[in-house]
Amino acid sequence: MQQKKPIISYERIEPWLALKVKEFAKLGYPYISEDDLWNFLISFRWKRATPDHYYQQIKQIVTLTPNDYLDFASLQAQIYQVESLEEMDLDGLL
Repeated sequence: MQQKKPIISYERIEPWLALKVKEFAKLGYPYISEDDLWNFLISFRWKRATPDHYYQQIKQIVTLTPNDYLDFASLQAQIYQVESLEEMDLDGLL
């Protein structure tokens, strides 16, 4: 019998994502948004194994580092096909 994957609600963890975004901004990464972190969690960190309990989900958010997210973002950038430099959003790099 296959075990059901826990349901994760964005609204339930959004306050924790907002706190993490503020922390990242203080550390010098103001361009990382709540949506970016949510995408990281759903498509990378929790892709294969979602924590069963709410407190486990929150613990993983609280312990998230900028390097964790930036490793994911660099992988996404390598996979994403960009036709030309005009299509790239370079404002966040300045």
